[in-house]
Amino acid sequence: MRVSLATLYARHSARLAARVAERLNETGADPIADVDDVTQDVWVLAAQLLAMPAQENAWAVLTSLLDQVLAAMESGPDREVPSGMELPAARGLPPKPMAALPSPAVELASAAAA
Repeated sequence: MRVSLATLYARHSARLAARVAERLNETGADPIADVDDVTQDVWVLAAQLLAMPAQENAWAVLTSLLDQVLAAMESGPDREVPSGMELPAARGLPPKPMAALPSPAVELASAAAA
């Protein structure tokens, strides 16, 4: 049996917010700052579905929508900013760490040995 968006929200909103916080924490993003925005993006995608999922499939649909939102965050902004305008504050995942650079002491020691 199909359910309404209001029913889905009533049953899954707290659980979805907790799952969003867990996933943001796993990816290194700030779960406190972004959990509301990401959760809202998931509910917007759910509202855009052509048909609401059946109750037994609702959680699987919501988690797949969460995966879509997080993938969009990783890919970067999806809008252009006109020249001369200040860029909006970025809401996304932090950059991946770079490989460690060689120590200057090692370079000096190898140069002295040569």
